[in-house]
Amino acid sequence: MEQMYKEYRDIAEFRLVYIREAHAADSNWPMRMAKEKNITEHKDYEQRCATAEMLIDDESLTIPTLIDNMQNEVNDLYGAHPDRIFLVRGDGRLAVAGARGPWGFEPALQEAGEWLAEFRKTGEEPPLSDEVIAEADRRAAEREKAARKK
Repeated sequence: MEQMYKEYRDIAEFRLVYIREAHAADSNWPMRMAKEKNITEHKDYEQRCATAEMLIDDESLTIPTLIDNMQNEVNDLYGAHPDRIFLVRGDGRLAVAGARGPWGFEPALQEAGEWLAEFRKTGEEPPLSDEVIAEADRRAAEREKAARKK
């Protein structure tokens, strides 16, 4: 992702959003890295920010980073947990919405790279595919249904 940012930051805005820790050392599904770095479930926003800063520094990331609030609003709105890539068009519609989990990360990264390469080549946003439109409609219907239940 860092490579893509460096290649296309002149034609697109990039944001990395750090959400709740998926595999904290004190979670039900801890990862070795979280144990080694003593990354625990965030108790407050300051801890979340400190963890994000440490991980950004460890990976030498230069992508501008935002940090989700403790109510996890970005995560909830985008269904971002555990890993997701989204490419948002200029009109606000999603051009790429990667599948959840680590299995969706690389395919979405590839798709976003192809979209950005086409945009650079033509100067125009590639049209949305029927599949992307259908997925967006499905997600909108899910959000409406969930909102009615509240």
